[in-house]
Amino acid sequence: RQIKNESFYEFFYFLRKYTYITTMKTQKDNEIAGKILEKRGNWEIFNPKNHKSLDFLYLHPETKSDKKYFKMNSLLKNLVYGDIQKITNKNTLFEELEKIPSSQKYLIANYKIDIKNIDYEKINYMFKKYKVLIFKPIHGSIGEGIEIFTDFLDFKKFTKEDLNKRIEQIKKTFYFKNPKLFNLWVLQEYIDNPLLLDGKKFHIRGYIITFFNKIYLMKHGKIIMAEENYKKKDYKNKKIHDTHTLGNQESVRRYPEDLKISQSKKKSIEEQMKKLFSLVENIQIDTKCYEESKKCYQLFGFDAMITDNYQVKLIEINRNPGQSELKIPFEKELFENQIKLVVDHVFPPKNKVDEDSDFILVY
Repeated sequence: RQIKNESFYEFFYFLRKYTYITTMKTQKDNEIAGKILEKRGNWEIFNPKNHKSLDFLYLHPETKSDKKYFKMNSLLKNLVYGDIQKITNKNTLFEELEKIPSSQKYLIANYKIDIKNIDYEKINYMFKKYKVLIFKPIHGSIGEGIEIFTDFLDFKKFTKEDLNKRIEQIKKTFYFKNPKLFNLWVLQEYIDNPLLLDGKKFHIRGYIITFFNKIYLMKHGKIIMAEENYKKKDYKNKKIHDTHTLGNQESVRRYPEDLKISQSKKKSIEEQMKKLFSLVENIQIDTKCYEESKKCYQLFGFDAMITDNYQVKLIEINRNPGQSELKIPFEKELFENQIKLVVDHVFPPKNKVDEDSDFILVY
């Protein structure tokens, strides 16, 4: 907070207990989240009959669009608004980063397509240059709608004959309803020299938090692997080339611990991640709190791949990272690290707790 041109840090400390609401996927998850908060010694679940004010509202990604929470006043909420489309829109993210020369090595070739007006000449040139391209909806998530092409004529045939049928299928799973958004797709360079783990292609699902217009990167993440060994062919076989499925938890490993590379290479990847997200700050996203919340933060998920020469390549940033049940150790850890980084520094705990968060400031 600015007072007479000086910056002061503001926190809340009450003689009463802090109050909270969590909207997890299951009641068991809400109980786990409650125990994490209540072990701090001065938290209790909000009850409108007994409490006049709500201090912390935590919305699970699947409940963020639930209107009953829209006007619920709270001192802190895990949801921001503002110009975050600059980083969560698959095309805009790349357009913005391409303006920063030092970001080029972290990017893949990316071309926005409006399916109502496709420039096939431009796309033919891309196939000649990159050979293998991945086609996906700009507003999609968890791999929905993704297609891989190695031939321009196959791509042209798909967009003219089959794409509308595919859109009707994926409309059932997408959270947005505006029909115009289904017209927006991107064609991206396919990384055909990925670093492999146990012979399989993988991507890293990492996490960042925006809080007070600063960006924090979590040191740990998930390694999500394809089902079958990688080979540079059979691109329609999703078991080889698709790493987005989370249905089988055995295909999920821990980043960076489970990478079978040297510590120096792990360190290099970590430094690249930190540098990459310090550059994301240059996009100048202006996050604000909704009027019913005094303070706010938001967790974003990002997908990145590593090439076989250990270069980080950013794929996308998601505003609603798929968070599973808290009974899964990593998901519980992810939630608790948000509490350590943000909540404990807005609402000081009564009991002594571990203050070390796995989130590190990158900007």
